[in-house]
Amino acid sequence: MPDGLRGEVISVVQRRRRWTTEQKLALVEEAMRPGLSVAGVADRHGVSRSLLFEWRRQAREGTMPGLVGAGPELPPSLVPVRVVGEPLPRPQTAALPCPERPTQSGATLEVVLPNGRLLRVSEAIGPEVLGRLAAALET
Repeated sequence: MPDGLRGEVISVVQRRRRWTTEQKLALVEEAMRPGLSVAGVADRHGVSRSLLFEWRRQAREGTMPGLVGAGPELPPSLVPVRVVGEPLPRPQTAALPCPERPTQSGATLEVVLPNGRLLRVSEAIGPEVLGRLAAALET
């Protein structure tokens, strides 16, 4: 080769990574922590920022492949509900931040999961989506 011209030999072809549902949800949860950003979490774990934003949307909407509800339909189940006049004390564990957004009806439901996480959703949310979100956040 003439002076100044050099070539590069690429001998390794990177393959597409496969992420389990648990790994995706862990990254989504990490990106939702106060003080952290989606870009920072994505860069730290070597995942595309747009992919992490997509996983976040899928988790929020309950459409992530591998979540409860994907595949054979599960029979509906009932969960205990307690109606109280005053708000429950906040759990000591870190809950996912949920920015206050106006809803069409204005009513918001708060669900305290057995692991201590607090889930805030509009009363207009579909029961199947709520079930998938709760199952995803229980892991």
